[in-house]
Amino acid sequence: MASSGSILAHPASGGTAHAERDTIRALLLEHRPDLDSRLLVGPSGALLIPLPTGRSIEIGRMRRRGRSRWVVVTPSADGAALREPTTLGAVARTALGALREVEAQR
Repeated sequence: MASSGSILAHPASGGTAHAERDTIRALLLEHRPDLDSRLLVGPSGALLIPLPTGRSIEIGRMRRRGRSRWVVVTPSADGAALREPTTLGAVARTALGALREVEAQR
């Protein structure tokens, strides 16, 4: 899941996507304050949670079914898994759940 050539769309100008990304970031940090020093914004505008394996969990916007929506891309044995939560809160919960899964495997 390299940042270059990512399937995640850069947040649209106008501030809505940026505000939503900030909301997701705040939700992540509310439940995991320790992520403050790890959470990054990648070149595509996606939030990245780097993992010890050198990969990352990516949270970004992607055009799906005719509209932009937030997605969570997580590493998998096959490459990556795409999840499409329906709300900003669900996006944060999905990312945190994926992080817990990775941490449990260590």
